[in-house]
Amino acid sequence: MTLLVPVFFKISINPVFELPINVQVPDPEQEARFEACYAERDRRIHQQAFDTIDNPDVQREFISMHRDRARVECRQRYPRRAMMVRRPFRINLFDLQPRFGNP
Repeated sequence: MTLLVPVFFKISINPVFELPINVQVPDPEQEARFEACYAERDRRIHQQAFDTIDNPDVQREFISMHRDRARVECRQRYPRRAMMVRRPFRINLFDLQPRFGNP
């Protein structure tokens, strides 16, 4: 016994044709160092705010002010660096999406 189940797809024509090319992307190691620096400073800022300030509005202002400074200082310590990456050849003619069910 064979069971046939029709499956419906929404087909959209979306032609994409890209030749191989070198592109600049942010250096992931440098960005990870920056994020780690910022996360550590953010943790210390929150700890200091909650340990020393009782007023939630003042805490929020203190955290906001010090976060901006921490972001600038961490970016100075770990400046943005770009690296070249070779993006491969890519071709796409059609996009298929299930017609029924989860979009």
